[in-house]
Amino acid sequence: MASDTPLRSPQKPVSGGPAHGSAHDPMQAEQNVYANVYHALIIGMLVSTALFIWGLIQALRHSTFIPLTHKWIRQQYNWHLFWQGLRHAQPTPILLLATLILVLTPVMRVVSSIYAFWVDKDYKYTVVTSIVFGVIVLTVILSRLGLH
Repeated sequence: MASDTPLRSPQKPVSGGPAHGSAHDPMQAEQNVYANVYHALIIGMLVSTALFIWGLIQALRHSTFIPLTHKWIRQQYNWHLFWQGLRHAQPTPILLLATLILVLTPVMRVVSSIYAFWVDKDYKYTVVTSIVFGVIVLTVILSRLGLH
């Protein structure tokens, strides 16, 4: 016995709900927030990986001796030398930038999670994740002050 009504996919809405874009859908907003978190992590990983590869290629092309002494390492943390080195595609600043992006990627994930929990109105996890972010910031500040 055939039915006159067409079969529907279980993922499509059955009733005449709001058309796409005509009303704010909280579930769609939540999915967008988590998709943004996912994309931020993927982009950070891909950019840092590309920079690592580029830095390693540059290091192999311009093989130079790197002493890795305390004095040499301290010199590399100079903004002027860093930007100048990036302009000239020197391997050390490229690798430093790749490392910085790789380290900041999970930090951005924490910031994005705070926003995602806030949008989701999950205030308990908003507070917990904010405390995690505070610990990260405090650790960076204390390390810059020389406290160990």
